[in-house]
Amino acid sequence: MPGDSVLLDNHLAFLAAHRGEVRRSAAGIEVMGADDFFSCWIPLSADAGIPDETSAVRLVPWSGDGWEQRLTEAGFEPAEVLVHMESPAAEAAGEPLAPVGTDEDAVAFAEVQAAAFLGEDDPDVEWWRQELRAMALRNYAEPDQSFYLLRVDGDPASITLVFRTGEVFGIYAVATKPAYRGRGLASTLLGQARRDAAGGRLTLQVVEGSAAERLYLKLGFRPVFRSPHFRLPA
Repeated sequence: MPGDSVLLDNHLAFLAAHRGEVRRSAAGIEVMGADDFFSCWIPLSADAGIPDETSAVRLVPWSGDGWEQRLTEAGFEPAEVLVHMESPAAEAAGEPLAPVGTDEDAVAFAEVQAAAFLGEDDPDVEWWRQELRAMALRNYAEPDQSFYLLRVDGDPASITLVFRTGEVFGIYAVATKPAYRGRGLASTLLGQARRDAAGGRLTLQVVEGSAAERLYLKLGFRPVFRSPHFRLPA
């Protein structure tokens, strides 16, 4: 699926900018996340050797055959499966939105991310708040990234990020504060993502079987390929 590898490339570019470091070789791709959860190795051939100290392996259709058996024999266990999805071209309704253009709005973007994704009982909640803030401030002015923020009565309420690599436009950080859900804010932001991607490929990733997958199927996205993860037991 060489034509679909550009969707993975978009995701890896996002991870490199926001979650850690990505290193490529002929044998595979190593993702070294700021948090261990994001770290993994992606084989690019059936006969590649698993690097030492690897605790998570992510497969793609062009990894080659036999990996599930090899990983099971090496002690890895099946974990989450990411589904790379793509939306057909569609007209975007509504008025265009301006991307985040100030540090103040970048900090507000990170505030919504934290409110939507983090729980107060998370032991790393403060680290993540600081990390999300730093990533927003570092990236919002990059020409290949468009951060979008909607406010309700002045309060930061809903966000998304569109990350461009070539003709591929990836949707990331779709989030709405719990108090503002059900008002169509995310649909407005998705419309802007479609507008950004006019003439290109609009993509995102969801966990297989999740509510997010069901939602995006209803919104017209279709699966392109599966990317199973295998992890060593803790």
